[in-house]
Amino acid sequence: MRNTFRKMLATPYALFMALFVILPIVLIAVYAFIDSDGALTLLGNFKELAKEKSLDNVIKNSVIAGLSTSAICLVIGYPIAYYLTKKEFNRTGVMIGLFLVPMWVNFLLRMMSTKAVFGVLGIPLGMGTVIYGLCYEFLPFMIMPIYTTLLKIDKMYLEGAEDLGATPIKAFWKVTVPLSIPGVISGLTMVIIPSITTFAVSEILSDNKIKLLGDFIYNLKAYNLNMASAISLVLMVLLAISMIITNKVSDDEAGGGIW
Repeated sequence: MRNTFRKMLATPYALFMALFVILPIVLIAVYAFIDSDGALTLLGNFKELAKEKSLDNVIKNSVIAGLSTSAICLVIGYPIAYYLTKKEFNRTGVMIGLFLVPMWVNFLLRMMSTKAVFGVLGIPLGMGTVIYGLCYEFLPFMIMPIYTTLLKIDKMYLEGAEDLGATPIKAFWKVTVPLSIPGVISGLTMVIIPSITTFAVSEILSDNKIKLLGDFIYNLKAYNLNMASAISLVLMVLLAISMIITNKVSDDEAGGGIW
């Protein structure tokens, strides 16, 4: 009886996954291996994709934006997450709320407002403003997993390090940082993947001068859905591989203890 009830509760979720996750992936895979006439082609769309002259520049911009955004979010987010674990719960709740409240506003509205601020300040739009917008958008996704991981670290590890003569700084680098690696890896994954594949943010904050992979796919699908599906399939495979690797590294770090 209990198992039947659980299956009934899981049915809406299974339907949602089938309609909005599995079916779109299947359709992308199908369109990636057929041409515009519906004929089967294994590598035709990928060969045409390789001929796109603008793709190299798009990939370069995406890598620069993704790595820069991830690095900046980590440098800013780790100290903030560490600071939040040192405060009382009521203060921490307020601080976390301040980071999450902007996420309730539509991101297009936030990007347009940011662009208006740059215009008032006379800041030229380019890669720098795009990276700023991406950091503004994805910083909470770096803070929260690191904060959650730091919060779970047993304080006895730090007390033991201090009893063995470690200074607070040394205890931080030898105990806190290694134990927080799973949260760092999770945060990097949650930032670098969407920042590389995002669209609209780069168009708005660069006046269409800089395009990332998300913009490239969005514009490509308007006149060649098959090529857009091909590059989307490649990205999904690469993202799946990166997720497997990061999960493996995260599990190894979590199980390996401290240095």
